[in-house]
Amino acid sequence: MRRFKHVLPLVAVGLFVLVGAAAATQPKVQTSDVSAAFSATQTRLHSRTCTRDANTFRVTNAVWRGTSTSTEPRLAGTVVIATHTVVNETTGDGWLSGTWRTKSTTLNPHARSNARLSAVIDNGNHADGLATGIARGPAARLLGNWSATITGATLAGELGANAPVAPDNSALLYRGGCR
Repeated sequence: MRRFKHVLPLVAVGLFVLVGAAAATQPKVQTSDVSAAFSATQTRLHSRTCTRDANTFRVTNAVWRGTSTSTEPRLAGTVVIATHTVVNETTGDGWLSGTWRTKSTTLNPHARSNARLSAVIDNGNHADGLATGIARGPAARLLGNWSATITGATLAGELGANAPVAPDNSALLYRGGCR
């Protein structure tokens, strides 16, 4: 019985050391260049106008659904993009904020991505901006430039591609880091 009294605390301390060492291990640092092309059709729209200082602004909330193609499974599949835009109808300049969500249609049902979108709108229908978010299956952070054009009820563009902005409209998946 005395031996058991001393063995149990020793085993508990050993387990705490083992769990602590596993928790303190830093994740593997990793980066990979990615890109995706997407095309989506407008499925919901609410728009209004307002006038300020002799300029008319169109404020629009829209949801776009379609497909995203990429060699990276976390960016490929069905895409849902929700946007809030404000465009000066006199100049065609404005801004966009929104979200990007993909769900893979491949064999890995956990492969997906979510991102916040910010962009500048030029000519009333062209957006250039930044996507920041996460990808899952396996987990990574997403950071990338994106561009899109709105033609009628279609939003088409690219995330992290070399077009339409040359020489490099980059996107990156990354995880881990140095402390």
